[in-house]
Amino acid sequence: MTKLNISNWGQPSERKFKKIADILLYSLPLYLGAVMASPMDETLKLWVNFGITFVIITVKTISKFTKEE
Repeated sequence: MTKLNISNWGQPSERKFKKIADILLYSLPLYLGAVMASPMDETLKLWVNFGITFVIITVKTISKFTKEE
C-alpha cells in the first residue's frame, strides 16, 4: 500500500487510486440526482447528499497525497 505523505502533493498520483477517485467524482451528479429523486424527507435528502459529497471529495483529496511507485 502506498504511504500518504504531504510531500507527494506535486507528484503523479497512484494510477489505480486516482482512477477510482476520479470515477467517484465524475459520477457525483448521478448520485446526487438519484438521492433527490428518491421518496425521502427533504431534510434527510440534504444530509445524505452532504454525506456523499463529503466522502467523495475526501477520497479525491487523499488520492492527491499518494505517489506512483
